[in-house]
Amino acid sequence: MSFSSIMALVHCNGQIIKDQQMSSIYVSEISSYVEVNNYMTLSFLKQTILNLFIASHGKSYMLDLCYRYPVKMNDFNISYRSMTIEYDYDVPTVIGYAKKYEAHVQFQIMAFIRESNHTLTNVVWELMEKQLDDSLNIE
Repeated sequence: MSFSSIMALVHCNGQIIKDQQMSSIYVSEISSYVEVNNYMTLSFLKQTILNLFIASHGKSYMLDLCYRYPVKMNDFNISYRSMTIEYDYDVPTVIGYAKKYEAHVQFQIMAFIRESNHTLTNVVWELMEKQLDDSLNIE
């Protein structure tokens, strides 16, 4: 596989709107460009996007990605559908598809970023606290 990259317009925490032709339209208040290549893993792509939009300050975040791709083109209109990016092998597939239509449409990704639930962290901390108390014989 030869190296291939493309610039993607990444929308952050926006909306995916369906128009009258059921075409996907990405709308967000915040967007930026990122270079995506076919050697990126999904986790690296997610971290790149998180670094672009979020200063983590020790917090952890979850990130879901989708991209829109053209399904129908004519002289006046382009119809899009959205697909999720869930696995490492999705990244080169998406890049290949985006490169195919690069001359006609802009590659766009929607990133849904949310803070991770800290319940798991609290449970781990409580377990560690109990183990410490047990080791010190504190009742």
